[in-house]
Amino acid sequence: MSSIILKENLFEEILVRPAEKFDELCIVSGFATPAMGAHQLDVIKERFDRNDVHINLIVGMTPSLSGISRPHHKNFVKLVGEKDIFNCSYLKATAKPTHTKLYCWLKNGLPQEAFLSSANYTLNAFKRFQDEIATECNPVEAYNYYNSKVPHSLYCTCDEANEMVRNSIPKISLSTDSESEQIISDTSTDKEGVDWVKLPLFSERDKQIHTHSGLNWGQRDGREPNQAYIPIPAKIQRSEFFPPRGQYFSVLTDDGFPFVCVVAQDNGKALHTTNNNSEFGEYFRQKLGVPLGKPVTLADLDKFGSRYVKFTKINEEEYYMEFNPSI
Repeated sequence: MSSIILKENLFEEILVRPAEKFDELCIVSGFATPAMGAHQLDVIKERFDRNDVHINLIVGMTPSLSGISRPHHKNFVKLVGEKDIFNCSYLKATAKPTHTKLYCWLKNGLPQEAFLSSANYTLNAFKRFQDEIATECNPVEAYNYYNSKVPHSLYCTCDEANEMVRNSIPKISLSTDSESEQIISDTSTDKEGVDWVKLPLFSERDKQIHTHSGLNWGQRDGREPNQAYIPIPAKIQRSEFFPPRGQYFSVLTDDGFPFVCVVAQDNGKALHTTNNNSEFGEYFRQKLGVPLGKPVTLADLDKFGSRYVKFTKINEEEYYMEFNPSI
């Protein structure tokens, strides 16, 4: 008889434990986030020292009005490009929206273990907030179901996948003929209901950029010189604006660059990129016109026209980042 798995065990029992003996996971999930994929791969790597566990994801609700948000789409495409063991597909616009949450583990191409769950392939479902349950099911039938969706899906990297992308960024009008977004206006959260913060890229106390932290984190012997993080002031650490320390989330910049980020360091005082600690450093240096590998100065920020970066919260796994002279 199948047994119900309690919420506290879902992530471990469905997404981590089987990776010790199986080598492929096929997923059909109504909704999904790239932060979940990046987090699962990192946990499997840390737990079992494995980089050969393949994940094949079909997102099922893309034909509906829900679609796939722009930050998640951009980060799915990026994750697929960075990890050859991760594949992501969307159900085509002509397919029937699918709200199923099915997880089927394989070994050498053969189905071994499978689960039906109430939990979408998101960190919110598996790690936070709502109660979720799951039950084991027939792995052969589960794999057959997954395969029945494959002909009706397309890779997230296809041009046609853009038809499923929706704009979930509050108060931002996306251009129809480019990837650029219009800048969000400076309005108070109370007045407009927009949840946002500005993070300083310099020390507000010293009125300087630190030489070996923040944007210059890598400016020391033995480190990749472009490594960087964005400091989070104590009052914002306490505000719970960002997810808890260690939980991944998607970020899309105002000029279309995607990142998967995480709050890190003591007391959650820093915002890191998860795949490569140099991603922020390279991004800001290119924006500022600072050669890669060189230190960033306060004069560089002032020449650009802003000492701050702005984050707008879409939901617990999606954020929008702006860095431009209007901030």
